[in-house]
Amino acid sequence: MYYVSILTQKTIADKISFGGIGIHTGKKVNLKLLPAAPNTGIIFKRIDLNSKNHIHANYSNVVDTTLCTTISNEYGVKVSTIEHLMGALYGIGIDNVIAEIDSQEVPIMDGSAKLFLDKIKDVGVNFSNDPIKIIKINKHIKINDGEKFISIDKSNISGDIEFEIKYKNKVINSQKNKVNIFSNILINN
Repeated sequence: MYYVSILTQKTIADKISFGGIGIHTGKKVNLKLLPAAPNTGIIFKRIDLNSKNHIHANYSNVVDTTLCTTISNEYGVKVSTIEHLMGALYGIGIDNVIAEIDSQEVPIMDGSAKLFLDKIKDVGVNFSNDPIKIIKINKHIKINDGEKFISIDKSNISGDIEFEIKYKNKVINSQKNKVNIFSNILINN
């Protein structure tokens, strides 16, 4: 075990291969994750197509969220059911990777991010010297939907995120937490 800064960009240390079935298409699919250089981002490459086959995993490329998350490029090339893989990459701090896929849908695996996380942990993480991109909140923002709301306050780049959820359900009730995103993280290797 060792501590690393979460302020620098990361990629996987070696290629990783997955095979499985797309839960919505029912098709067999092969997925290979490849290390990528800093500032590449997360890119899906549809290797079953010959051209215009790169899709950047970016919120602005989300075209559908019915039953799964689907992203598309400007040519209409899509990849769907990306949420478990993206959750695994985010959870372990991977900023840059090329995901080669031979179908439109990421394999469902066990229905969670666990198998993706396990294989990433097995190969390890490479750390760059390039800093991560940081979003600075300049003003208070609040969005309401009936009694529900979410808000975010102006940031001084302190790195503290405090969040609270309130339910009328007695089991969940009200829960509050605070984390510092600039703290060092523990890596098991």
